[in-house]
Amino acid sequence: MVERDVVLKQLTAIDAMPKFFGRAEVEELPHILFDGEVINHLVIGRYEGGWASLVATDRRILLVDKKPFYLTIEDIRYDMVSDVQYDHRLLDATVRLGTMHKTVNFLSYSREKLRNLTTYAQEQVSMMSNQNGQSVFQAMTSMPNDQPVRVPLSEAAKVTLRGVSGALDDVRQMRPPTLLRPRNPYRSSTVFRRRVSRFY
Repeated sequence: MVERDVVLKQLTAIDAMPKFFGRAEVEELPHILFDGEVINHLVIGRYEGGWASLVATDRRILLVDKKPFYLTIEDIRYDMVSDVQYDHRLLDATVRLGTMHKTVNFLSYSREKLRNLTTYAQEQVSMMSNQNGQSVFQAMTSMPNDQPVRVPLSEAAKVTLRGVSGALDDVRQMRPPTLLRPRNPYRSSTVFRRRVSRFY
């Protein structure tokens, strides 16, 4: 939890302080943000549940919907995003954030702000993908040539390797191989799409 004054200063610095819609979500942000987390973009718009605020920080994307009787918070980490699609029309714009579990569609009439948030999110997703790829490459190249390379495996990779071993055993015993589990979706390539109106 961060101080309310810190949140207000961050929103004022990026000129994203809501004047009418979004005030309730701003009051909720101090209870959601981590210590040291920085807000870079805030856009007011609509999603499937109604009006809400889409917030992009240096660590994640937050969809905050605060109503008098309920509160909805969507926490989307940048390393979870597998698909980003931005659609620009004459009066509004829409961004779609796809993850393994669900897809969030967010529409806003602040087209320029939403476009800037989308660009920032794409940069963060690409940076996360590059860091993950570089960490594996560094682990493989830092070992001497005569030493075996040991790369830490995720649980999904271990299960997949066990499945491959079981499939080979099935082939040796002249039985049809069993189906393997799909690869880790977090390591799939990220898709970026943009559709801009010809009137823009």
